[in-house]
Amino acid sequence: MKKKLIITETQYGRIENLLVESTKHSKLVKEIKDFLDANYSPSDNFTRKGGEYFTEPMFEVTVDEELISPKSLYEYVNYKFDTVGESFIKQVIRDWVDGKITNDYKLSKNVSIN
Repeated sequence: MKKKLIITETQYGRIENLLVESTKHSKLVKEIKDFLDANYSPSDNFTRKGGEYFTEPMFEVTVDEELISPKSLYEYVNYKFDTVGESFIKQVIRDWVDGKITNDYKLSKNVSIN
């Protein structure tokens, strides 16, 4: 059963900015997530130091299967989506790796776009 909510113009004016920002936020998360899904996949790289093996988080480029560091991925995504703040991009990458981006493209932590 669908229910309708009736609000006045004054009430709509108060929440309009929240609705627009939420929609813009979700669209940016979706755009960055789709870009990451299409071009990268999380991977591990094993390095040997002092006779022991350690794992380093890396990302595999889908096209040529080259491994790149998290810093390189962040720098490229930051370059590609230059209108978005650094903390926002970092949070999207963290949530993408951890699988925490929800179906409605919300992040696990509230982060400003700028």
